[in-house]
Amino acid sequence: MNLPTKSAPVRAFNVNIALGLLAAISALYLGREILIPIALAVLLSFLLAPVTVRLQRWGLGRTFAALLVVMVTFSALAVTGWIVVGQVYNLAAELPHYQRNLQTKLRSLNLHGLGKLSKTKQMLGEVAKQTGSRALPELDGRSSSASPQHPIPVEVHEPEPTPFQLLKKAAGSALRPIGTAFIVLVFVVFLLVGREDLRDRILRLVGSRRLYVTTQALDDAARRVSRYLSMQLAVNATFGSLVGLGLFLIGIPHALVWAVLATLLRFIPYAGAWIAAAGPMLLAVAVAPGWSKFAWTLALYLLLELLAANVAEPLLYGSSTGISAVAILVAAVFWTWLWGPVGLLLSTPLTVCLVVIGRYVPHLEFLGILFGDEPALSSAQRFYQRMIAMDAEDAAELTDELLKDKSLADVYDTVIIPALSLAEEGRHAGFLDAAIEEYLLDNTRELVEEVGSRPSTQPALSDTIARLICLPAKDTADEIAGEMLIQLLPQTVAAELLPCGISSRDLIHRIASQKPDVVCISGVPPQTTRQVALWCKHLRKQFPDLTIVAAVWSTADLASIRSRIPVSDANHVVCTLRQAVDYIAPGVVESAEQPRLAKTEQQPPSAELKPLATPEAPLQEVLDKLTQDAAKALDAPIAILALEDERGSCWKSQCGLPADLVPDASDSGNPINSLLTPETSTRVIEDISQDDRLAKNTFLLDKGIHFYADAPVRTRSGKLVGSLRILDTRARKITDQERERLEEVALAAGEAVELRAVATPPEPSLH
Repeated sequence: MNLPTKSAPVRAFNVNIALGLLAAISALYLGREILIPIALAVLLSFLLAPVTVRLQRWGLGRTFAALLVVMVTFSALAVTGWIVVGQVYNLAAELPHYQRNLQTKLRSLNLHGLGKLSKTKQMLGEVAKQTGSRALPELDGRSSSASPQHPIPVEVHEPEPTPFQLLKKAAGSALRPIGTAFIVLVFVVFLLVGREDLRDRILRLVGSRRLYVTTQALDDAARRVSRYLSMQLAVNATFGSLVGLGLFLIGIPHALVWAVLATLLRFIPYAGAWIAAAGPMLLAVAVAPGWSKFAWTLALYLLLELLAANVAEPLLYGSSTGISAVAILVAAVFWTWLWGPVGLLLSTPLTVCLVVIGRYVPHLEFLGILFGDEPALSSAQRFYQRMIAMDAEDAAELTDELLKDKSLADVYDTVIIPALSLAEEGRHAGFLDAAIEEYLLDNTRELVEEVGSRPSTQPALSDTIARLICLPAKDTADEIAGEMLIQLLPQTVAAELLPCGISSRDLIHRIASQKPDVVCISGVPPQTTRQVALWCKHLRKQFPDLTIVAAVWSTADLASIRSRIPVSDANHVVCTLRQAVDYIAPGVVESAEQPRLAKTEQQPPSAELKPLATPEAPLQEVLDKLTQDAAKALDAPIAILALEDERGSCWKSQCGLPADLVPDASDSGNPINSLLTPETSTRVIEDISQDDRLAKNTFLLDKGIHFYADAPVRTRSGKLVGSLRILDTRARKITDQERERLEEVALAAGEAVELRAVATPPEPSLH
């Protein structure tokens, strides 16, 4: 009964999207006379904006910098056009001198085949004549043999056009492109001068609730289009220069003309380079009696185009456009049909904008899926799809392919465990067949065992042997994930994987008899967090001094999982195998994969945090987002932000803080309360037990907190307004980049509070 109710909005939604697309295409076609100059102007503004910004940084005013860039650009284009027109005029004057070479080429052709074609044509004409004469009926009783009446030819002679008519016709054909060029020029100037004001108006039009997303979308589109055009200009200029040099060496007249045309026409996808090559190849036929120049000219264009399309462009563009090769071809056909040759020129930049819109607008996500270069399915989804299709061999091939570029821990964390999570979702939802589920689990287990039997690259840490017991929280998927963890541990850790479904009595007996150093409870979502938490609580009651690691193998934030499991029940909470290995055997992951981590190091979050510091965005949401970013930046489970603005309003935010660590305002001895006094500089305590200030108070250590980091929150004027703190249950070190990212998050928090205090009246809040 619920199916029609759920499907009706979906059908209506699809119809609305289809009608919206139809209306947009109609508007683009009907308004092409106005939209084409605007699109060309926007395209040129993307290309010239970096130069304009650079001139402004050198001290030139915004208006003067924009006018200077536009004037120099269009002057260069005008001078180049004047030179090309002069060269073309000289070429037209020289063409009659090549008539003898053309005649020689025609005589050198093998006309034997052409002679046969002419004889065939003559034969077909005679047959048609005979057939027509026999089928001619008798008219008015006259014999068909009577001589036919030949029609009298009629010729129409138009009067010679007057000079005024010729001038009017020439002016009419030239006036339209001149007018378009003038409109483009004016729009480019205004776009460069008022680009920030135009961006602000677009943001205001979209609304403050979407301010962050819209800012990201505009910056992404501008960056992609600008980089694409800059790289394409560099490639095309190099292509044209090499064409001109090559044609000069071959001996083709007016090589400069063909070099400029090659540079400009190659902006047209696919066809532009060969349109530019048509003139030199025809001229190569005419300038010499032989065919050598033609062959060299064809080879020159073919070689340069192959190198540019298959080497230079993929290397320089990379993923800057973000659209697939098929999408570029489809876009070229569509925009050419819609706007003609100008549409072909604009097809790639316009498609880049559509892809960016699809990435940031949920209702238009299909645009990013259809035209984007990102895989339609993630590696985990592909693995899961092959398993439910009962194609374990293909899934194994996919795993082997991924292992060429990724570590075993990464493949487990990003591919196989998420695939198991998808299987668990399907099983709990009831749409995964039992036989398929059994096939997936059995073959995944075999694959994990086969991969794990290969030579290990994990180094031994020391001669000290630690004992670990891994307990599956509930079912087979949890057990397979536990087996992956044991494979990744170093040889110094003696690990045992218990079978799923073990009774509580047997578990307690096993732990009591073996006395392990660590017990790790393994659970694969979606319905496993509660089961893991229950096992942690049960084991803590039986073994108060046991080190317990709660492993919820999820793509969720570590802080969100940590907040659901008290520190008093689980010493550590992890959501990836990499974190689990690092908590159980510190240093293994870093020492084994340091070169790979250096290559894949994430960029500082300043570019992502900057748009958040705006007076329009709700401050509490901004602070919550910053707190989450701080926890992610340091891969820590707990982050706390506390500050007070200039008007005395207190703001607090936290993520990952369990209930048993929430500060009690009435407890003056609570060390978290005592730490709420902001520091003047960033401090990092790698091990609280070794710090004189905190080791004396055992609250944090009793709760399992061993790491502490504190970054002061300041306004842009330098005033200290609060602090940002990171807590972790392991003693650890942080890199210089992690320290820098922590300070950048604290700086963004200070800017957000300062902007809100200036823009709005006081609105005190506690969170």
